[in-house]
Amino acid sequence: MITGGIRSQRGYQAALRSAHRSILEQHRDLRRLLALGLVQTCGRSGDHHAAPEALRALVSQIRTVFVAHLSHEEAALLPLLDGAQVDGPRRMQILREQHAWQRREIETLYALSQAGKPGALVDRFDQLARALLVDIAEEERELALAVAPLPQAVGTSGDRGIRFAPS
Repeated sequence: MITGGIRSQRGYQAALRSAHRSILEQHRDLRRLLALGLVQTCGRSGDHHAAPEALRALVSQIRTVFVAHLSHEEAALLPLLDGAQVDGPRRMQILREQHAWQRREIETLYALSQAGKPGALVDRFDQLARALLVDIAEEERELALAVAPLPQAVGTSGDRGIRFAPS
């Protein structure tokens, strides 16, 4: 029984580390795309002249990459959160709500890019890109904490002779 628990814990940790690595890679790509877009919008806030064509193309690319990332993240993380932790169901709900908001926002941004509303596109992109960069940083912090091994004391516990050592 204990061995099965250890194996499932090791499997859980391995799956979490794998998800962490792939999510970090995707975040790196998203950061690069968002930064490229922010360079396009820099100094153009409120500019109601033509948004650069490059920004419109970039919004389409970001939409594709970001929606695929959200699906990957859900496929990788939701099974790990499902009952794995005391607060797993709450974390699942937060993830779903955050992703629903992000999907709505990226679709709104994409619609603006297609509608030919340059000022609105520039302003909306700038706001959304900055919000997504903050979300990415917070998510990476939470994932880093989840995959970090818990420190274990080395020594004995009282008279019982129970020894705690790194695993």
